[in-house]
Amino acid sequence: MLQSMLQTKLSLAAVLISVSLLSACGDSTTNVVEKDPIAGDDDHDHDHDEVSTVGRLAISAKDSNLVSVYELQDGSLLDTFAVADVPSALAASPGKRYALAVQRTTDRVEFIDGGLFQEDHVDHLHDYQQAPALTSFVLSDSRPTHITATDSQLAVFFDGDAASSSPAAVAVITEADITTDSNGYPVLNYSVNMHGAAQARGDYLISTIRDADSATTLPDKVAVYEQHGDHYHEELVFDELCPGLHGSAQNEHFIGFGCTDGVLLIEQDGTGFTAVKLANTADFTDTMRIGTLVGTEHAEHFVGFAGANAFAIHAHDGEMELIDWQAAEGAALTGYGFADNGSKFVLLDNQGYLTILNYHGHEHEGTAEPAFEFAAKVQLTTADVATMPEGSRFELAISASDDKVYVINPIDSSLLTVDTADAEVVASQQLNFVPHKLVWLGIAQPAEAHDH
Repeated sequence: MLQSMLQTKLSLAAVLISVSLLSACGDSTTNVVEKDPIAGDDDHDHDHDEVSTVGRLAISAKDSNLVSVYELQDGSLLDTFAVADVPSALAASPGKRYALAVQRTTDRVEFIDGGLFQEDHVDHLHDYQQAPALTSFVLSDSRPTHITATDSQLAVFFDGDAASSSPAAVAVITEADITTDSNGYPVLNYSVNMHGAAQARGDYLISTIRDADSATTLPDKVAVYEQHGDHYHEELVFDELCPGLHGSAQNEHFIGFGCTDGVLLIEQDGTGFTAVKLANTADFTDTMRIGTLVGTEHAEHFVGFAGANAFAIHAHDGEMELIDWQAAEGAALTGYGFADNGSKFVLLDNQGYLTILNYHGHEHEGTAEPAFEFAAKVQLTTADVATMPEGSRFELAISASDDKVYVINPIDSSLLTVDTADAEVVASQQLNFVPHKLVWLGIAQPAEAHDH
């Protein structure tokens, strides 16, 4: 069956701009370092051949199609790649091996191999390290926009475009699809365009529906689709409406979608799905709505954002509570997410501060203590934030292997490392370009961290 999602195979030679490496720590060879699991509690010095445990960063340059990959162990530039167009966003694949260079206006997603990955060898895990590379795997469809990932699947929602009569679509891929340059991944094809959202859950896809006669591109319904080979069948459309739907997230048991009048919460129990609407609280004004949701598998709460207001949403208990993140006057959020293996939540604002919250989850059930507790606010710059280059903003990437958060400052083209445990900037690196987007790549749990 011909899918509307087309695979375009590129020659690396056609798109790769050769860049002289700035450090002997990285080279452009394809040598692979395999790291055996280490037993015992002995300390081991990290040498040149050991697999990086702190990971790497992919950073795009402003108004450029160049994406650079840096080794965080020593700050060295490993390589720079030219993708087809200026990335509108960077995202990570489920296992954090690949960086997605999303090019929304030119209908394209390219993938850069960060070079750090792990394989399950049944009785043990092996960590691998190799040079970064631009892969031949490419997704091509109309207006790739919302990217959501679990630890095993990635859902790419293509909005489509009314002007060109291009309908929306959702591609669900795994890291194995990227690695093998597969075209056998399943695709949900719509008959109408929409600014939608989707969450992949194994054989199921929870995705949005928009009426073709709607005056807005935003959907107002959600359906459950089941995979059948290379496509999906609609199994259930929920009766509960979600007007102005925007933003979605999931955890172990629930999937949430932001609506103008609240949050649509869908619970999965085996092969069954049920939905309820959690209404906005008295903290909302008529102009406020949840437009972004953040979740992670083992956190019991979603965090919903209505402008600069953050809300803790407990799906199981049906509770929504305003989070006091002690916002500075005039602060607008530019980044956020769970950090330090889900024990913290961080918020980056346009005033140049990183706010750190401790996340307590179920520990404070039945008490007056908040699930998200203010811990610290870290000042990232003393520069006048009014000098921020037009079209730029502070952006962050969160490590999946330790307690570090990385922030780019386009005002002075610097990369900052923030230790969330000590709430301080522990390193600063000068970049030779104005940074635009970034994403962390690496191995979330190195093999030596597992019990064998």
